[in-house]
Amino acid sequence: MKKLAFVCATTVALTALAAEARAQVFTPTFQSTRRGSDIGLYLSDGPGELAVEGIWRRGFGTGDLGLRAGFADAGDGDVLLGADWRQPLALGTAPVDLALTFGAQGALGDVDGIGGQVGVDFGHTFAQPGLSITPYVHPRLALVSALDDNSGAELDVLADIGADFDFAPNLSLRVGVNLGDGADWGIGLAWRR
Repeated sequence: MKKLAFVCATTVALTALAAEARAQVFTPTFQSTRRGSDIGLYLSDGPGELAVEGIWRRGFGTGDLGLRAGFADAGDGDVLLGADWRQPLALGTAPVDLALTFGAQGALGDVDGIGGQVGVDFGHTFAQPGLSITPYVHPRLALVSALDDNSGAELDVLADIGADFDFAPNLSLRVGVNLGDGADWGIGLAWRR
């Protein structure tokens, strides 16, 4: 119980220390601890008021690579491009599953910015006949830079709480809520292969 209280207190403290980036480029990661191959369509509220992204993920070895592209209504509009890597870790931490994540994302257009991030996913899959749910917490460090000024890059602490709801033979509903600055929510539907 003391370990759980320490982890909760640390997560809250790190999130409170996060500074708002001049150019928020990160949308929710939609990355639980489970490796996968899928293609999906996602909506979120950032950057700007609404972002629409397509994300393609493919398993390679013990990890998976995700490529994303989309559009955000920031300013007069931005094109979103990104890539991420998820590597599940086998550290004997059952019942909590872990995955190491890396990602890069850019917003190009009216509000230009780029960023890179590294994090760790904590989650677990609860499977029932016809439905499995994978809730997760995904804290990460991000380096973000606005391309339209010379102020340099900022280090941010980001964290998502999310869940994957796997239903039907090959469909997943994914939701994510941000604990820090940036996109507050995201939702999407993915077809698993």
